[in-house]
Amino acid sequence: MDEKIKTGKIRILFSSESIEEFLTVANRPKFKNMFSEKEIEAAIDLFDVYAEMHDVKSKIEICRDLKDNFLLALAKDARADYLITGDKDILELKLFGKTRIITISTFLKSMN
Repeated sequence: MDEKIKTGKIRILFSSESIEEFLTVANRPKFKNMFSEKEIEAAIDLFDVYAEMHDVKSKIEICRDLKDNFLLALAKDARADYLITGDKDILELKLFGKTRIITISTFLKSMN
């Protein structure tokens, strides 16, 4: 997948709010066993070079967990094909406009 990111076949879309959320979640105790500090740093380096930052302007208010609405707003404003998440409240939506909402494992399987 890294190669597809580097060649532009996969675009990573972020907003300042989504980067903050990534760092908060990646550093939670339940994820400490999943991601080493080195892996988090490598992801951040990848984002620095290849991610597209978007200034989100839309206001979305449909998520059961209201603090997750910023992800849908980013997907809308960036015209994302996919919103990749592990959040069950967001995954429950399955589709938001033209954006498919899936897990990373589902996305990786679709890449093969």
